[in-house]
Amino acid sequence: MKEDFLKIEHETEQEFEGIAIELMNNYAIQTHDSMYRITEIEFYWNSPTHKDLSTYDRKYVNPKQGDWFFHYSGVDIALQNKETGGYGGILIRGIFSLTEKKPLKGPLVCSMKLFSGTSAFAESIKTKIIDYQFTKEVVQKKLKVGLGENAKQSGMDKLNYGFYIIVK
Repeated sequence: MKEDFLKIEHETEQEFEGIAIELMNNYAIQTHDSMYRITEIEFYWNSPTHKDLSTYDRKYVNPKQGDWFFHYSGVDIALQNKETGGYGGILIRGIFSLTEKKPLKGPLVCSMKLFSGTSAFAESIKTKIIDYQFTKEVVQKKLKVGLGENAKQSGMDKLNYGFYIIVK
């Protein structure tokens, strides 16, 4: 399947970085009327051997790997590994509009931009990730932003699980 590159097996910063590089340089998000490059993301991953208490529990829905997952902080590309019992997501924190030639920042702003403007009566959501060969940008690492006490308790606030690029 196309989204196999999202599968988390080793739970290392290098594995998350590899996924970030692939996602930011080789894929775009296409909506009903625009195209976007992903410019900033954060990984949230929880498993029996990788406790990240800031990862949203799957109380109401259980998205499969590659599904959109809407939550209180924005929208994720869902991650899942049934063999290890791991689950999580890639929070979209920044996008660059290829149509308007401008950056958009913040997880709620990104989710509104990607999913608004589609008729609730006549169409289904058409937002999807597609192959797109961008000029390769260097993906930078950073700490995740705005984490609460759960992340601090599990030590996940000290890991470079945030990634970004600067679009020129």
